[in-house]
Amino acid sequence: MKKILLFTAISLPFSTSAEIAIQDGYEIQGRIFSVKTAKKYSTVEGCSKYALSKSKVQGFTFDKVSQKCTLFKKVRGLKPDSGSVSGTK
Repeated sequence: MKKILLFTAISLPFSTSAEIAIQDGYEIQGRIFSVKTAKKYSTVEGCSKYALSKSKVQGFTFDKVSQKCTLFKKVRGLKPDSGSVSGTK
């Protein structure tokens, strides 16, 4: 049983990355779910992992300058922004 759980824990980060489409140079316009500024969300990887863990979240925008992670529960569109990286489910 421990081997199965370990395999699941190891393979989970690799399988979940395929569920979100990352686009550099864009920010999402839509209804905000939450804004995170803690250190564990201060990377694109941390922000995307958190977005994937929330079922109500449809996407995220990570601001590279302020290192702010904004999660969206409704995505209306994408706007070009060279300082942002966004991902949608």
